[in-house]
Amino acid sequence: MANMSRKHTADCEAGQKKIEKTVVTDTTADEKRTTLSLSLTVSDKKALKIMAAERETAIAAIIH
Repeated sequence: MANMSRKHTADCEAGQKKIEKTVVTDTTADEKRTTLSLSLTVSDKKALKIMAAERETAIAAIIH
């Protein structure tokens, strides 16, 4: 059970690093960013997260 937990944690950390790398890479100096609050169903959020993971990008990059 502990091995499954460690693998899941490692997978999550690797995914987060990919997301952070993508978000940092996609920003440009002359583009001003703003925060958007968006209400989604749990299933829609899950679908977006899966799509982003498959493309190795962030949800924000998909919306952009």
